Amino acid sequence: MSLYTIKSLTFSYPKSDMIFENMNLSFDKNQRIGLIGPNGCGKTTLAKLMLGIMKPQKGEIYLEDENIKSMSLSSIGRKVGFIFQNPEKQLFAPTVWEQMIFGGKEVNDKADYYLELFGLTNYKDELPFNLSFGQKQRLAIASVLSRDVIFVILDEPSTGLDIAHLKKLELCLRTLTKEDKGYMIISHDNKFLLNNVDKLLSFKDKGVEPL
Repeated sequence: MSLYTIKSLTFSYPKSDMIFENMNLSFDKNQRIGLIGPNGCGKTTLAKLMLGIMKPQKGEIYLEDENIKSMSLSSIGRKVGFIFQNPEKQLFAPTVWEQMIFGGKEVNDKADYYLELFGLTNYKDELPFNLSFGQKQRLAIASVLSRDVIFVILDEPSTGLDIAHLKKLELCLRTLTKEDKGYMIISHDNKFLLNNVDKLLSFKDKGVEPL
């Protein structure tokens, strides 16, 4: 069973050209997908459609064979995590620890594990906004993984990172693979994608094609 199945997806914004037209796509939960294309081509739009934040004009998107039109945002979020390009957009708690345990007891059980895994144990009592950019990014990923999602979508995660932080990000991605979790990376960085994905997709002709 595919994790995502997209059938005849058609979408455009008001008073703009068509972004997707009759697009078909599917992939499994443990695949590592890279999505590349120029600004404004629809990369983040596709992610928002897959997360149920936006709705297609035509076509269907299925998550584990369930039409996301019939799913709540919270039920989608329990399966698929999203990491913003700017991690500050999803950091809201007064401390790192409270950011990690937001969501209840099920998350509590995994919070310590992911804090240690991503080198954040010593920052439990820190205000998330006082962390470095790389630490904020790792905290955003750790807090999503603590919900035990099965797939993660990352929007431009390598933007602005130096070599040291890129290596730490790649360690996070390898952790996902070891846990049999898949991910989709939206990026302009072709080299970064080639090093970290199994399948690279490019936007062409109002849809996507493998490179």
